[in-house]
Amino acid sequence: MTKKELEQLMDLKKEINELEQSILKIEQMDIEAVPVKVDASSKNFPYIQGKMAVKSYNPVLANKRANLLYSKRVLLEERKSKAAAEETRLLHYINSIQESKVRRIMQFRYIDGYSWETIGSIMHFDRRTGERIVSRYLRQDEKSS
Repeated sequence: MTKKELEQLMDLKKEINELEQSILKIEQMDIEAVPVKVDASSKNFPYIQGKMAVKSYNPVLANKRANLLYSKRVLLEERKSKAAAEETRLLHYINSIQESKVRRIMQFRYIDGYSWETIGSIMHFDRRTGERIVSRYLRQDEKSS
């Protein structure tokens, strides 16, 4: 395991949330009504002509739009699944650490998203100590693998 992989954990959580929001937006879209611009005029004299947007059902456009939304939703679901699998792998790694201090530091940093300063304050040591403990642990773990 590397720091770079662990640092992805916060981004993976954000990405999963963003993908869920995108999927929700797609599911809430109205695929039946397609906006169409039509000629219109004002209700009162001098009856100025212009364009007006109305929603209309066009089966060809509605079908194209439905297919596009479906394919986009499938792609987002795939990305979400990959991100969730990676998140699970990283969480299992952190949970498998035997040393409580290292596991807590990694929890604070990579899962909770705390800064090194905050971690140092919580654990009663300076900012660099937490980072050194994690780096030392990862180096030792890499050698033993």
